[in-house]
Amino acid sequence: MTPLKEMSQIIVTLESCVVLAGFAAIVGTLQPKKTRRITKGRIVSLAMIIYISLVNALLAAFTLILANFGISDQTLWSASSFAMSLATAFSITYLWIKKRLRTVSKISKIIYFALFGGAGCMVIINLLNAFGLGFNREYGPYFLSFVFNLFIVGYAFTRLLMRPLWAVVIENEQQHARKSQAGTR
Repeated sequence: MTPLKEMSQIIVTLESCVVLAGFAAIVGTLQPKKTRRITKGRIVSLAMIIYISLVNALLAAFTLILANFGISDQTLWSASSFAMSLATAFSITYLWIKKRLRTVSKISKIIYFALFGGAGCMVIINLLNAFGLGFNREYGPYFLSFVFNLFIVGYAFTRLLMRPLWAVVIENEQQHARKSQAGTR
């Protein structure tokens, strides 16, 4: 029987994913009214937050549903890990197709590829766990994927919130500098 601690963690993960997707939807809806530019980067960030959060919520719900059928812990974590690896591989493929790296900075490209690399590792780790190779069809690798995915969502959410604010700060500083220059003439 699966320990209650693990199921409680899965429930908290599910709730966190739904909350993050909801906040992202609110920000995505309200932000365009306050900013002049909507970029592909913002749309991709918003898509990452919503898709990854909702897919993780579905994966957590899938695990909770399976746990209610009295299957063994090894079968539960094997099936859950396999589902996680499929969902993550799909996300990687989708985002790879949607990527637009021509116009981003070098540091953004490095971060982007590091995130892809980490996601690829999560696919491999979960496949190994699902088939009992190097892992014993256990909870840890599956939960690690949730933590990694929530990190990605948190990173994308922070960018979505902070970039427009920094743009306003830079614009205000430039206006202040222009006014100071005009006043010294």
